[in-house]
Amino acid sequence: MRKFLNKVLLVGAISLFANNLFAQETICYKNGVTSPSEIETTPLNGIVCKNQLSVNDMKKDGWNVLDIQIKTVDGKLNYSYYFYKIDSLKVAPKISSVNQKAEFSVRPIGTKIMNLENNKSTINVGNLIVGQTGIVVHIYDNDKRSIVANAKVISSNPNSSVVEFFSFDDLKQDALPITNRNVSINDVLVLNYMYNSSLLIAPNFDSFQAVRNEFKENNFIHSDIFAAKLKYNNRPYPTKEDIQQFAMEQNLGTVFFVLDGKIFVVDSKTFTILDSYRFTFDQKEQQIPFYTRVEDIESPFYQIAFIFGDEKLTYNDYYKKILGIK
Repeated sequence: MRKFLNKVLLVGAISLFANNLFAQETICYKNGVTSPSEIETTPLNGIVCKNQLSVNDMKKDGWNVLDIQIKTVDGKLNYSYYFYKIDSLKVAPKISSVNQKAEFSVRPIGTKIMNLENNKSTINVGNLIVGQTGIVVHIYDNDKRSIVANAKVISSNPNSSVVEFFSFDDLKQDALPITNRNVSINDVLVLNYMYNSSLLIAPNFDSFQAVRNEFKENNFIHSDIFAAKLKYNNRPYPTKEDIQQFAMEQNLGTVFFVLDGKIFVVDSKTFTILDSYRFTFDQKEQQIPFYTRVEDIESPFYQIAFIFGDEKLTYNDYYKKILGIK
């Protein structure tokens, strides 16, 4: 079993890099520009642009401009463009007469930090979900950038929203240095970061496959990897903290829960329910604590019920308790 666990955890490490391929970001730049009118069509330097692609070319290829920095040096202009793209811009399963779902967009929303007070900022983006999260990026000269903080929406109205910043520990590695930089004016806020990379909690194989087949544009890490970690840590059933820690380690933005004929999409950092959809599938047996092929993930004592405090709960009731719904 140890050999199997090592293999599974290795797959988990590989999946972290695979997830990042679904959320692409890059900076292209051009120094010494004499006229602003040239920049849209001038080939840019950078890892992706390679002195071949212009701003217009990048936009045609699906890249979004999240920030532009312009500096004047010796009477000429130095441009840095921060581009962001994910291969699937929305979670959009097929709509049928049974499984009906409103469109839920995971498109990144980018804006500059223009004000700061008590570790909060008001942004000119309205109608956001309280608990929606993102990251703050600081751009250095040319193609250098660094994630300096997480951000979460704490209030929103039709015209603006307030975000609060907190530590970014998603890719923490003791062997690597971390930045001491704090959020500053002109940093870039990117909401919905990694929202299209998810963990799926489902009661059995049928529901697990049904969700993956319907949400084909979303990137789901297999629950076997999560189960292997729980087994390694001797955790017979997952707590909210277990789920959040795993999502952070794997750089997952959302968690999908299949409960009582519904799918709940949850922000992995705040555990806010971002959306829910009616979803009917052919449910037969129910596996506790969730669908996985890792053997003996639950002990015999938990075959019938979860233990939540002093309560004995079924699969549906247990995860409803975790999500705070009735």
